[in-house]
Amino acid sequence: MIFETFKRMREKRPFSPAFLVASGDRALPIPWKQFTDDIDIVVHLIRTYAPGVKIGILGENSYEWMVAHAATVFSGAVAIPVDTNLTPQEISERMKYTGAVALVHSSLYEECARVAGELTPGLVVAGFGTLKTERFLDKLRSAFGLKDSIWRQERLELGEDSTGEPQTSMIVFTSGTTTRPRGAELTLKGMEACCEAWAKALPMHPGDRSLMMLPLHHIFGVCTAYLMLVHGVALGVCPDFRRIYDDFERFRVDFAFLVPALAEILAQKIQQRGSCAEEAFGKPIGWILTGGAALPRRVYEHLTSLGIRTLAAYGLTETSAMYAVTPLADAPRAGSQGRVSLMPGIESKVSQAGELLLKGPCVMKGYYRQPERTAAVIDADGWYHTGDLGSIDGDGYVWITGRISRTIVLSSGKKIAPEELEERLTALPGVKEAVVSGEGESRDIRAEVYSVLSEELTRKIIGEFNLTMPVYKRIRTVTVRREPFPRTSSGKIKT
Repeated sequence: MIFETFKRMREKRPFSPAFLVASGDRALPIPWKQFTDDIDIVVHLIRTYAPGVKIGILGENSYEWMVAHAATVFSGAVAIPVDTNLTPQEISERMKYTGAVALVHSSLYEECARVAGELTPGLVVAGFGTLKTERFLDKLRSAFGLKDSIWRQERLELGEDSTGEPQTSMIVFTSGTTTRPRGAELTLKGMEACCEAWAKALPMHPGDRSLMMLPLHHIFGVCTAYLMLVHGVALGVCPDFRRIYDDFERFRVDFAFLVPALAEILAQKIQQRGSCAEEAFGKPIGWILTGGAALPRRVYEHLTSLGIRTLAAYGLTETSAMYAVTPLADAPRAGSQGRVSLMPGIESKVSQAGELLLKGPCVMKGYYRQPERTAAVIDADGWYHTGDLGSIDGDGYVWITGRISRTIVLSSGKKIAPEELEERLTALPGVKEAVVSGEGESRDIRAEVYSVLSEELTRKIIGEFNLTMPVYKRIRTVTVRREPFPRTSSGKIKT
């Protein structure tokens, strides 16, 4: 579906913008013909010199990153998006572990890639978006015949693995917080299933404008970028999330996909410049959808007060970013993670233990080279066990109450979901972030909070909060920090 749509856009809308790139205070378009031409030549390069290999892609959000990813996937090779926060040593370890033969990178990460290459014997390191690369590609273009173009194909034919399953198109490492990340083997079919399911819930049209602001090494960023492209949405390229307000203004954004931390920054920026989004930008924002982590209720209410319709999505790396999404046509349901997909072939349910399960083409093939870990999360019937506790109501809406691995079991035998207390704490005045855990053998509840108020006042507020809670849920130990918690690239707090 993605390939066929790209081909159709090339044929029907060749000079319509696929991307918008900042140039001063302007937005310069990159048309669909250029985008698909560039994909074509890189596919030819991969198939000629390194067919079917694994290729790491390292760089900030950029047009060239998307060309490299699409060409790798369409060529039948395997793309490995690389987290830009990794050290050269960590990148080297992942390249060795996956057996990648090449690492392509932006000029911003040239030194990091060079060192990673030195640590990885046999790894080919090459830049994209550089003058040297452009000259090389220009030579290829002059020798490249139309008969070789992938766009002459009616549809993209990718093979199957030895078990008859669709071949792996990506290895995406989980954005784990306390555990060692694992490489989820994902397929083009799985990403297409996500695009189809979300398209039914979120109306988008050719000519709409949005942002490519989510990190592309994360599955949420990759899937939403393809989702918008197949609908003809022009993507404003945003390599620096700190310029979020400028990018909304420059690219005249109609809607956007954000992680909660970015949504909160956006709300603060709008409030500094007007009473609502339309006043701040000179035009309304149709909606924003947040995912990657739960959106605090106070941020949801802040965005709503600014006239922004806020939707939620829930998914994991292992499910190609998909499980549930809030349809734009539905009435708001604050606190829900969206409605489960009704697409044929995709099933969701809650186990007897209260765990959310998912089944269908969006589920990963498994963790790369880790069959035991794969078997621990995908059962014999093909159900993926998310590790999230929750419920699905009669209308298909998902409500998450916590993580199985984080559940606190007190010495009394009572069980507590830290997420419940964290949400209540961040609703208190001044408390912006909170992490709740069980402490010691007694499993007394402790909380570490980031507050903009004084430590004395923060402790007083939490003490008053404790009086409203059952005795076993009261916070016994409080640590007040003066800076926000460090976060993963998907917006989750690192613990």
